[in-house]
Amino acid sequence: MISLDRPRDHDDHTVADFLELLCLVNLDRQVSTDSLRDHIEDNRGDHGFQLSDDQLEDVLGQIRWRIEAFHDWYPFQLTNHGRVVEAPDYLTDNQKRYVSLLICGNLSFFAQTGRQVLTDFFERMSEFVLRELWPSSGVTMTVGKNTTALTGSKANRLNALGKLIGANPHIKDTDFREGDRGDGGIDLAAYVTLDRFEHQNALSALAQCACSRTDWAPKHSEITHTRLRTLLPPTALWIEMLFTPVSFRANSGGWAVPGLVPGVTLVDRLRLVLSLIRGGTENAPALPDLVDTLLGFRLDVV
Repeated sequence: MISLDRPRDHDDHTVADFLELLCLVNLDRQVSTDSLRDHIEDNRGDHGFQLSDDQLEDVLGQIRWRIEAFHDWYPFQLTNHGRVVEAPDYLTDNQKRYVSLLICGNLSFFAQTGRQVLTDFFERMSEFVLRELWPSSGVTMTVGKNTTALTGSKANRLNALGKLIGANPHIKDTDFREGDRGDGGIDLAAYVTLDRFEHQNALSALAQCACSRTDWAPKHSEITHTRLRTLLPPTALWIEMLFTPVSFRANSGGWAVPGLVPGVTLVDRLRLVLSLIRGGTENAPALPDLVDTLLGFRLDVV
């Protein structure tokens, strides 16, 4: 179901995610800084992962920031003079949506066989949020090979997409390896038709959805103008967007490591939630079954 051994790095936001997951599956849904350190010590194996007192204080600072930033979507609170993280027995629908993003941002703790369901869900959620962010006169669509709104060969699909976003594509099947039916690295697209006579030099965006905690930033390279300009020669540069369920935030609310954020419109966990708050969730994608399964699961008492 879930295998929680240790956080994958020492970043405050990474350890805070680990703490949240551990809180949800603990028998009493409570985690103190001492119990967090004990759990990691008992499960670290040969990795030598340790948290100093100062790091634990910083993680609590991250939790305090999240309580403020995510409002009532956040299913955790601090008790016992701010030393214990606690979750309720029953979560609201919006708190479950937060948990769905928490899960998608921590795939390594879940079985490989269930990850495709989670990444597909996150792609649908990202498209839903893109629709809220995009002008109401425009169109948003999925391009990814698992849920594409386009049909035909890879060349046919990319030619159709290029025309929609105002590019000048002349792609042939022979431009790709035989049998390649991939998505060209594009998960989502959006465009606005400004008039019915001329579709070029218009407003458009291409987006990638990236759940991997280690690979989300490099994913941006797949939708850059530099990479795609030979396939989709633009008449006006598209907006480059990256959606990730990772909460890449410092305790101040700024980016955790600004130098690692690619030059892209980044929509992370907080921006996803704020968009859902603005636009409403009535037609949002149904949550994967794993959310309720996780919430009903408890670790064995040792």
